[in-house]
Amino acid sequence: MKFIIAPGKYSNHISSTKIGQAIYSGISRALPDAEIATMPVTDSEYGMPALVEHTIGGQWMKLPFFDAFWDNKNGHYLITKIDSQSTAVIDSEQVVGVNLAKDKTRDQLFHATSYGIGEFIVDAVTSGIKNIVLCLGKTAVADGGLGALQALGAKIYDENGELIPEGENPLINAVRIDMEDVYELLGRRTNITVLLSYSSSQKLCDTVEYLNETQESFLEDNLVYVTEKMNQKYNLDIHPMPHSDSIKTLAGAFAMINARILRSSFEWVAKVTGMNEIIRSTDVLITATDKISSDSMHDDILYHLSRVAGSEKIPTFVLCNNFVDNFQDYEQLFTGIFSTQMTEYDDEITIFENYESVANQLARTLLAFK
Repeated sequence: MKFIIAPGKYSNHISSTKIGQAIYSGISRALPDAEIATMPVTDSEYGMPALVEHTIGGQWMKLPFFDAFWDNKNGHYLITKIDSQSTAVIDSEQVVGVNLAKDKTRDQLFHATSYGIGEFIVDAVTSGIKNIVLCLGKTAVADGGLGALQALGAKIYDENGELIPEGENPLINAVRIDMEDVYELLGRRTNITVLLSYSSSQKLCDTVEYLNETQESFLEDNLVYVTEKMNQKYNLDIHPMPHSDSIKTLAGAFAMINARILRSSFEWVAKVTGMNEIIRSTDVLITATDKISSDSMHDDILYHLSRVAGSEKIPTFVLCNNFVDNFQDYEQLFTGIFSTQMTEYDDEITIFENYESVANQLARTLLAFK
């Protein structure tokens, strides 16, 4: 019997890698002859690019950049081969991730910029890389991605015709954008793919309040106005959604430079690294998450695995810390749901032991019905 273990993302104090190890141990104790593979997870500080590097290899590139609050940092991105072409895989969290919002004031959040993302793209393009993949998760930045466009060479002007300087949220005063230098830099041969990740593990720090309603409304209105101007000038077809969370994302700006925007980062990784074929070859798939809920099902890994397993009719079991009252809404996604009956406050040793025990029970149950 062949098992694949693929833990989803957990809160910061729990390692998905160790959860996978516990499940592995529990299954192997019950079924010593079982063939068990553990899918790589994204516990690494290098994020989604680390998942790619772990699977198909690559070389890490380093560069200095400015983060969302204009602090000088040192960052990294991956150069790897995809379809025989050199590809840069960039994670946005180091530049604009929600963890950077810790202890920041609303005023600082209001002025935050995505400029650093553009710096990464410039570094890759000027190094001769024509294929760029940007992993874009939740963010504390609400500049509509205009800061990233600034770094790529966009000239953004205010209502007085003055050039808006780099280093702050250009959306606050933006009225007109000149994209000619951006298009010249990227040329026709540069392909940019934006991978969206909706994982609920990325949340604003509890000590930080996000923008107030007035600030959000102001930026939304500016984004709609600027986008309409961009559509007219460059014959584009971009439609921001002012009453949604789109104001807190950066994907819209990349639509302005003809980027492909995909819903799931893990789905893309699974396809280009051959993980999909590994998944389809298994007899039993086991995943894990904090709890079964609408939020957890937005986790890229859970979303993709449940879909692939469902299409292939692969028995799929999920181990979770706790059931939720409406778990029946998700029961069709899984063959079985096993709970460790734990809370997020348990220590790591207890968590490991409980997951190992529950995995052992699951394997013995399967053995009994074999």
